[in-house]
Amino acid sequence: MLPQTFMNRSGESVAAAVEGLGLGRSAEDLIVAVDDLDLPLGRLRVRPRGSSGGHRGLESLIERLGHSEFTRLRIGIGRPPEGQDPVGYVLEDFSSTDEACLGEALERAARAIETVIDEGVGGAMSRFNRAETERA
Repeated sequence: MLPQTFMNRSGESVAAAVEGLGLGRSAEDLIVAVDDLDLPLGRLRVRPRGSSGGHRGLESLIERLGHSEFTRLRIGIGRPPEGQDPVGYVLEDFSSTDEACLGEALERAARAIETVIDEGVGGAMSRFNRAETERA
């Protein structure tokens, strides 16, 4: 699903969907994909649970669900240049070079989600949490 709320309130939409679909608390029931400033552009990181890591969308989701027991797929967008506001950075368009890298990352992200579903979080972590030179 793609919530129609602002990112920092996405927990409202996701919690409503989780309830409406009858999903449980298990990490296998929910996979959340988010952008991540703290990962280099195109890098993926799959985790079975954890903190928000400062991501406001994840903070909202954890708050609304009342737990952090869901799989998350972080997709790196890199840090903004020195002196640039991170909020503005995440909202601006990517350069054509970065867009190509991100396109490849999104293809890998789709495969990572399929791997979580087919093989579990551990299988996805071992295949997709590596440096991008070791493409899965």
